[in-house]
Amino acid sequence: MNLKATIFEFTSYKFIPSQKRILFNYKTEFKVGEPIFFTETIILPEIPNLKEIPPGLLDKILQGLHLVLGVSYFKCYCATKVKINYLLSKNESNFWNTVYKKGLGEFFYRNNLDPKISPKFPFGKNIKSVSYQINNNQKCLLGLGGGKDSIVSAEILKEQGFDVTNFFVETQKESNLVNEIMGITGINSLKIRRVLDEKLFYKHKYQGHVPVSAIYAFLGIFYAVLYKYSYFIVSNEYSSNFGNTKYKGEVINHQWSKSFEFESLFQNYVENFITKNVHYFSLLRPFYEIRIVEIFSKYKKYFSHFSSCNRNFIINSNENKSLWCANCPKCVFVFTLLSAFLSKKDLIDIFKKNLYEEEKLISLFKDVLGFGKMKPFDCVGTFKEAKVGLYLASKKFKNNLIIKTFLPKIKNPETLKEEVFKTNLALNIPSQFKFSGMKNVLIIGYGREGKITEKYIKKNYPNLKIGIADIKINKNYLKEQKNYDVAVKTPGIKKNIVKINYTTATNIFFSKIKQLGNKTIGITGTKGKSTTTSLIYSILKNSGKNVRILGNIGNPMLNALLDTVKKDDILILELSSYQLDDINFSPNIAVVTNLFAEHMDYHFGVENYHLAKQNIINFQNKEDIFVYNPKVKKLVLWAKTAPSKTIPFIKDNLSNYKTSLIGEHNKENIRAAITVAKTFNVSDKVIKKTIENFKGLPHRLEFVGEFYGIKFYDDGSSTTPESAILAIKSLKNIDTIFLGGEDRGYDFSQLEKTIKKYKIRNIVLFPDSGKLILKNEKNFNVLYTQKMKEAVKFAYKNTKKGKICLLSGGSPSYSLWKNFEEKGNQFQSIVKAIKN
Repeated sequence: MNLKATIFEFTSYKFIPSQKRILFNYKTEFKVGEPIFFTETIILPEIPNLKEIPPGLLDKILQGLHLVLGVSYFKCYCATKVKINYLLSKNESNFWNTVYKKGLGEFFYRNNLDPKISPKFPFGKNIKSVSYQINNNQKCLLGLGGGKDSIVSAEILKEQGFDVTNFFVETQKESNLVNEIMGITGINSLKIRRVLDEKLFYKHKYQGHVPVSAIYAFLGIFYAVLYKYSYFIVSNEYSSNFGNTKYKGEVINHQWSKSFEFESLFQNYVENFITKNVHYFSLLRPFYEIRIVEIFSKYKKYFSHFSSCNRNFIINSNENKSLWCANCPKCVFVFTLLSAFLSKKDLIDIFKKNLYEEEKLISLFKDVLGFGKMKPFDCVGTFKEAKVGLYLASKKFKNNLIIKTFLPKIKNPETLKEEVFKTNLALNIPSQFKFSGMKNVLIIGYGREGKITEKYIKKNYPNLKIGIADIKINKNYLKEQKNYDVAVKTPGIKKNIVKINYTTATNIFFSKIKQLGNKTIGITGTKGKSTTTSLIYSILKNSGKNVRILGNIGNPMLNALLDTVKKDDILILELSSYQLDDINFSPNIAVVTNLFAEHMDYHFGVENYHLAKQNIINFQNKEDIFVYNPKVKKLVLWAKTAPSKTIPFIKDNLSNYKTSLIGEHNKENIRAAITVAKTFNVSDKVIKKTIENFKGLPHRLEFVGEFYGIKFYDDGSSTTPESAILAIKSLKNIDTIFLGGEDRGYDFSQLEKTIKKYKIRNIVLFPDSGKLILKNEKNFNVLYTQKMKEAVKFAYKNTKKGKICLLSGGSPSYSLWKNFEEKGNQFQSIVKAIKN
């Protein structure tokens, strides 16, 4: 047919919920002759409840479905122009241009068409993108077919206890093969049916491959939103990233819509234009297909039921009596990989013959092994893993024709083996799924949290081999990474030095707690988070609630999961910027006390530090709460764009409260705690009594005692210039101050001005930052020292009676001490020893 198409129009779509149907309409217009109309119908398994879906979201998903389903009809004539009846932003247009161009790459190649004819989607100017918010529930929707990959995903998710439902897209007819596989998994299963327009099967100008996995991706997200799933999981492997050939400057990949490139594009599309609350990803992305086959070989119950042969999925054909045609690239490739792990008997029982003895298959094996002209246009993996599969099977099949023909041609098989069995980076897999399919795990950092992490993994993942990497054990500890599939990184380890797939104990904790459904309260801030965390805990505990205090305050979060977590347990978490830096979750209630510059060496700048802190709210939803200090401008800005409800600290002047907590910053901590307590409807009586009985935490403006008329205060937890300033303003009557510690590049100019303003005379300066604090020592009595005993003696000698000596470093303690607790304890013990 020589009809020249001029316009392909996405004319309309119609959702009829009561009939469980959606109709998608298309039209191709020609330079000469009548237009052709197409209609595709999607049939849902049950009538959906649309009440909780935000206005606009449903249309946005249906528009995406309209565009992706249209690829099957556009390619019949490849019109020179496309027309749509709704507006796209420029970024959306770019997405669709890419999907059509790369998704139809094989189609263009086979039809000898220039990819430049790929449609250019129109876009409107100044179209604002909207991402809709829906509630998370941690339920998983798994795309299931009849092949080994999705079976492996189903079994892994089931073994790890995820709430998972199988999802299958039927096209035109029911698949007995898939029905059998769904039944064997023992997992609840649901299906959507595609009814293609019958005219699609007429003879048209062009025919060929379409990016069907992209179509399934959109259908899966649609289903997830409609029926409330948080994850749509597919089973695309690392091998799918590799193309078949080059054509007119473009890499042609039969599996492009299974590739990581498409996965990343689609994830961004869903996040920016649909919702951030449903996540699409491939569970098996880190693995070459041969490693997936190795896992599959353990599931013998599927051997006589599964099939990856595409002839089982040809539309409008009778289902094959045999599951394997034994005469296509897919059959040859899967046979080769399975031969590495299965017995001869099991393998031949599956394929009904030994493909290694088939002379007629030599050319197919040649192509699959990489000795032919190009990789076959089929869902087959890489040449390297095919070679390794044949190499590993060579002893079992050593006298077979195919082995004798090709084994001598395989160079460096052991090197290839090492490569294809390694895991590859897949950082977009959510944290709770990071251990899926892994053989071993490396714990990087073996302090208190690392040791608890080890216990947790041993209890919950007994088959994972555990390795330990810590600078105290081996100064070259980071080199251990190359020998492991995945790592669990301790918060103090910078994320940029971890080179393999990793998660953190914080993410593991949140992922499990989200599944359990417990309420979480997370508290962060440059200063005040420990006091605020403890105060919230005390108020809620005194109100009769079951509460547990965890996190940076000294009790690793995974500790809680080593015990039984009760349904009504409220988990109160102190969260540091280290823990928040690469978190994938947010607490139900997020509290931020304040923001200064801190940990610059870790975060590489104040902006990155603030971005890490902001993660405490970034993954919240509309049912969650952000409690913030309205006196901090940055937090006010966060509140304007927060995805959750926002509540500023109460404005109470606290005149009715008698408290031992000193300073305006502690008043803010109290206001934060009261604000949180009010969200739980705690009575004013309980709040007041708790605050008045609350003792301040050690090393936080802690009164050590009065000796020889001098009052000593330990503010050892002060690690920034701002926190030292707050301490000075809180106590006022200071005559001697101890400052200095590890040099983090802080600006001390405001601290020096404050010291002068409050007329502090005696200054003790510890290395390394001590020498940077005072630009002008005039009118100060200064002692530079490395010894706390010398400093305390100086204080006793020079501090006026009735005045205060304050330890408040304004820098981290690590230059001379293990931590601020060690510094504070040393200060207190020497103060008390000398007075005696």
